[in-house]
Amino acid sequence: MLYLFLLSFILTVIYIIIMQTYLNEWREIEEVHTLSDDVKTPVSIIVPARNEAKNIGNLLTDLTQQVYPNHLIEIIVVDDFSEDETFSICQHFSKDFSFIKVYKLQELINENEIGDAYKKRAIEAAVQKATGKLIITTDADCRLQKHWLHSIVSFYEKEKCVLVAAPVGYYNEKTRFQHFQALDFCGMQAITGAMINMEIYNMANGANLAYEKEAFLAVDGYKDISQKASGDDMLLVYKIAQQFPDKIRFLKNKAAIVLTEPMQTLSDFLQQRYRWTSKSRSYQNKKVTLILGLIYLFVVSIWFNVFFFVGKAIWSTIFPDPTIGGLLSFLTSLLVLMVAIVQIICKSVVDYYFLKSASSFFNRHDLMKTFFSSELLHIWYIGFVGTFGNILKYNWKGRTLR
Repeated sequence: MLYLFLLSFILTVIYIIIMQTYLNEWREIEEVHTLSDDVKTPVSIIVPARNEAKNIGNLLTDLTQQVYPNHLIEIIVVDDFSEDETFSICQHFSKDFSFIKVYKLQELINENEIGDAYKKRAIEAAVQKATGKLIITTDADCRLQKHWLHSIVSFYEKEKCVLVAAPVGYYNEKTRFQHFQALDFCGMQAITGAMINMEIYNMANGANLAYEKEAFLAVDGYKDISQKASGDDMLLVYKIAQQFPDKIRFLKNKAAIVLTEPMQTLSDFLQQRYRWTSKSRSYQNKKVTLILGLIYLFVVSIWFNVFFFVGKAIWSTIFPDPTIGGLLSFLTSLLVLMVAIVQIICKSVVDYYFLKSASSFFNRHDLMKTFFSSELLHIWYIGFVGTFGNILKYNWKGRTLR
């Protein structure tokens, strides 16, 4: 039992150190408030799309309204075997705007060569078609501010980097569960910025990612990381960082934030997070694996301590033991419960300050109103998804993948 207490203490201290480090690194990133008046970089914006008829029109409208010279913009939409009106909607836009180009994935690559990596193949094919110096990827279900493109290119030209990871946030939440998703995602974005600032390059989001075409080609695109359906963002960032150290940046600019909606149901949410978790086994940076592993073990230790107490309580109810040994056993289980409560309090305190800073950047102070309920849900979510996300297949866009 002493070893259990000691392990719980060590894991709690480690978690506090990790989260405090994230907070310090996130705060250290300078927020960008101004944009360059003169941008010169030709840009190819790549949008892989599958069954996005209800969303793609809004995205393309946002893209055509960007405050950026039209002659420097190229938009490439690759339809990924959609079963709805996605392709025809994109074609309609391409007739009105000459810089929008629409392709079907099956016209660019043999389906037998795709495997599970449909999105990666769509992006690779689009990059080959792209004429812009800077590639920017986003998702078909996203919404963009009018200075989104300008802010990314302005930062890219100023920093002279080869890859820019930019922020993604949620909007249009209607339920407490969706508020939890939005707050959790704010934290994930802050962790992305913090890790890049620490020169640990395994975090990014493909809904808002920019990189030089030459850099993508120099690392052979998704070669050697194409076995996973997911990972078009994180795994690519790591590859580019290995060849171009000190050329990766996180853009902390409110104008660059891309917005997307949270999952509607618990099932959709779990499938999304299983998909994200599935690529963790492909991380080559052992620092990331260690950090994720320690956080997972910390949360599991809370689970174990709570279940230990509950199990003992049930056992004592069914098989009461009036002896001194029975009393000592009950007191021990009570002590284990106290340890779990202390762990939860410690986690809540460090998470609160971290998420407060993250949500402030996204102008989502309202999300902190749901912090305490979100925190309790987060404890169960980390342990559950961390366990099953690495062993279960998941469904995404009508496909069963691993």
